[in-house]
Amino acid sequence: MAFTTEFRRFVVHTQKSMRNRTLFVSICLLVLLAGCTRTPKLEVEGKITNATGKVLYFELFGMDKTQVLDSVQLDKDGRFKFKTNLPEAPEFYRLRIDNRFIHLGADSAVIIKLNADGVNFGNDYEVSGSKCCEDIRYLSELQGHTLMSVDSLSALYNSGQISQADFQDKLLLVFDKHRDKARKIIYENPRSPAAYFALFQRLHNYLIFDPYDATDNKSYAAVATSWDTYYTNSLRSKHLKLLTLQGMKEIRQKRDARKFEIQEKSKMSLFEIKLPNLYGKTIPLSALQGKVVLLDFTVFQADFSPSRNLFFRELYHNYAEQGFEIYQVSLDKDEQLWKTGASNLPWICVRDKNSVQSSYLRTYNVQSIPTYFLIDRNGDIALRDVMVNDLNKEILKLL
Repeated sequence: MAFTTEFRRFVVHTQKSMRNRTLFVSICLLVLLAGCTRTPKLEVEGKITNATGKVLYFELFGMDKTQVLDSVQLDKDGRFKFKTNLPEAPEFYRLRIDNRFIHLGADSAVIIKLNADGVNFGNDYEVSGSKCCEDIRYLSELQGHTLMSVDSLSALYNSGQISQADFQDKLLLVFDKHRDKARKIIYENPRSPAAYFALFQRLHNYLIFDPYDATDNKSYAAVATSWDTYYTNSLRSKHLKLLTLQGMKEIRQKRDARKFEIQEKSKMSLFEIKLPNLYGKTIPLSALQGKVVLLDFTVFQADFSPSRNLFFRELYHNYAEQGFEIYQVSLDKDEQLWKTGASNLPWICVRDKNSVQSSYLRTYNVQSIPTYFLIDRNGDIALRDVMVNDLNKEILKLL
């Protein structure tokens, strides 16, 4: 009986000890977790010489506004120290004295140490503790040198010492040199705030990198892709992505327009067409060389056909005697319907039995029906319908 009582006491004591240990372990885990989830801090400390009595401001340089986080009036010693909580996505900060700035960036907890001269504040300073801020210092210095070069060239041009062409050529070289150096920062780490900073540097309110330039847009795309991957919900990330996509869209539109222009110019020599008319006689388009020809691809069974042919009849009546001719290519599948519609037309009507599979549509790059081209007396394509505002005027020019 005594053995049983002692055994029970031992079990109770053991259970209490285990509960205490469990409680102790839980408390330790909570302390550790609290330490792990602590909000990351940005600390900026250093010394500003030759700025006794000046107020040094520490500011959050946001997208929509600039917010003063802290400030200190510098004494003779010039030492300062600021601290702030970091947001989830990278952000930009700046130190300000009067209207002069030193830009900083941060994407993780870091202690930035900075020394500067109050007289030349913003232009000459030393920074350590952050690769991002070192890159931003380099970019800011590069921006200053580029600005000096631009202003120097402008002074030479305004005083008549260099021509406009020479001024423009040298200016382009200055900008290219800046961008080449900045791209090294961008592509080294597109995720870095320094890469973002490089894209939005300005000279006299003009962006040095142009999101609507095909080459520069690649730099925007590299940073936008990286930021969208790591900081998807960031306001800066969303804005950068939108700006990049807008640039891509405009670049694509310009490229398509140039491609169309090149296609048109490459087709200046006449592409031969040989098709049968109403009576089965093959009439080549080249037989009309020496005349101004309206080459029309159409479908007679379409609703637009009657009014279109009525307009063409007026053109033919006005200009046929001056050397104007219409060569109309039907793509109707129904041959009889075409013959009925074309039987009373005074110009040349031919038909391609292959309809919309006609090889001539590919040859002339016809994307929609109806489409027409104006061919001059030399047999060269002068215009197509999308380039014409006044058909009468264009025909008269060619005549």
